[in-house]
Amino acid sequence: MSTQELFPDFEEGTRMTGLGQTWIVGNLLGMGRCAKVYHITTVDGSVDAAAKVFRKEDKYKLVFIKEIRNLDGVAGHSQIVSVYGTFTHKGHPCLIYELLDFSLKELQYRFDQLEVLLGSNNNNNQTDLAHSKSTNKKAESSSAANQESSKGLSLFLIQSLYRDLLKCLQHIHQCGWVHADLKPANVMWSAQEGVWKVVDFGHSFEENNQDLSQIQSIGYQSPEARSWNSFICQREFSSRPLVQSVSLQQECTSAVDVWSLGCIVAGAFLGRKLYGPDDVKSGGCKQCRQDGVEEKCECEPLIDTVIKTREQDKSPKFRKVLADLRDLLKQVLQCNPRNRLTSAQCLKHRFFTHKLKPGEGDVLLPTRVLRLHHVPDDVDSYDAAEFEEVFNEIKEECEMYGPLSSIEVPKAGPGKGKAYIEFQVARDCQESHAAVNGNSFSGHTILATFFPVEEFELKNFF
Repeated sequence: MSTQELFPDFEEGTRMTGLGQTWIVGNLLGMGRCAKVYHITTVDGSVDAAAKVFRKEDKYKLVFIKEIRNLDGVAGHSQIVSVYGTFTHKGHPCLIYELLDFSLKELQYRFDQLEVLLGSNNNNNQTDLAHSKSTNKKAESSSAANQESSKGLSLFLIQSLYRDLLKCLQHIHQCGWVHADLKPANVMWSAQEGVWKVVDFGHSFEENNQDLSQIQSIGYQSPEARSWNSFICQREFSSRPLVQSVSLQQECTSAVDVWSLGCIVAGAFLGRKLYGPDDVKSGGCKQCRQDGVEEKCECEPLIDTVIKTREQDKSPKFRKVLADLRDLLKQVLQCNPRNRLTSAQCLKHRFFTHKLKPGEGDVLLPTRVLRLHHVPDDVDSYDAAEFEEVFNEIKEECEMYGPLSSIEVPKAGPGKGKAYIEFQVARDCQESHAAVNGNSFSGHTILATFFPVEEFELKNFF
């Protein structure tokens, strides 16, 4: 059997049967050593999903079984990808899960072209992403100290990203598991729910029961993970017996996830990786490897150097926010895992007490809620009939793109002069955004932006 037959390679339009449905294979979303991920849709178009299609070899079937087991161990949280089920297609094990919108890695690669990313044309997104990956390959592999800075995410987005992922980690760790491969490619945005979700549990393990395999990815590997991976590599390729047995090795704990998340958040702020391939030392920095040394971990002055005021953070109100972000990152990026905060402790950090809102010009990620600016701001002076007319006009315009759940037109407060439309389906909201933005509505040119789901549900309009 050829390698081509073993590795899944399905053309668009291929049909697969499973979970009581016939699925049509769409575009390729991503691929790795073990599997390819495809966008799939039911024949009637009622359900979109992602299919992770594994290779046929027995060892990859074991990888498939392991990932299913790992997902079963942590299932049931809103920040973990939802699994629909599994089936086999032409000998390839298939894991079917919810279709998410884009990864943090994609967002970071194309931050300067967000209007492309936030659009609804997935095929163009894949083409643009491939080009971005090729032009950023050199920068990704270089040391953080030598990389050219680029514009990172706003503090509003960074805070929501960090909070979402910490909630996810708190659940995973409370279940007794370690994700063990947190990185931007495994963090994906759900426009439907308005949250970041974690995917790819193929490297996960139960704490205190670690597999004899390497974990984490370069740039997001904790110092103890580098030591562990080095040991596993020697074990696999050495022709001579190892002097040190695996029982004497320090197994990795949930602290490795906290380290990786710190790297992710710092990278989201910087617009580039915090650490290059050779920046993190196996076992930790010199200070942390020496008993009784009271010097600070090498990460602390680094964080002070790189987490500094950016052009978009010049407002005095951000000084305390940045100081608290620096403090939190210094407490999670400690070489000694025993000195790191836990995910639960991180959520109680004062960085999350700041009530942040996006500023003018800040990016708002796509959700199922649309915010229309320049709606007449004197609606409070209308009589009931006039206001009803405006309300119905907004409703009819938006219903052209899909069914709505609710509409809010505040008559006072920060939301005055805006309309907030909640769609049942995020994709309909994105189509409405593309069609409505910049068009005339009730005698006014409308500016359409997305709006955070959580803020809408709490009626925190701005």
